[in-house]
Amino acid sequence: MTTRPAGGEWTVLVAGEQTGGRVAVILTRAGRGAVCPRHIHSREDELLCVIAGRATVERDDECHDAAGGTCLFLPRGSEHGFRVASDEARLLVVLAPAGLERSLGDLARHGAPGDGGPSVEWLVTTAARYGVTISAAAADA
Repeated sequence: MTTRPAGGEWTVLVAGEQTGGRVAVILTRAGRGAVCPRHIHSREDELLCVIAGRATVERDDECHDAAGGTCLFLPRGSEHGFRVASDEARLLVVLAPAGLERSLGDLARHGAPGDGGPSVEWLVTTAARYGVTISAAAADA
């Protein structure tokens, strides 16, 4: 499944159904300025690997300039997000346990704020169903 929210393309390479719910793998391709807003996972850890390009990754109070080949561990409970800093970037997202990748189906059906889709309130409510809290500053943006 591929979805294109907010200037990026998200493709589920390995879904939880394929791993007994242990892990999911998602490939993200996005252009300069595309943002994954700051958020907190309550259920899964995330490994974010920049395959190509460059992204600015925020994790709690840290800011990382992540070039191709950089991997960052984003443990559940940490507040994190990223912005693409190069013309294009490809990122690999590994989620353990799986489950959050199903939220991309909701985005594929309904779109996302910024691309003519539903409101930020919808995004916040939908994220909460998957155990994710969108940071207040991101929700206000």
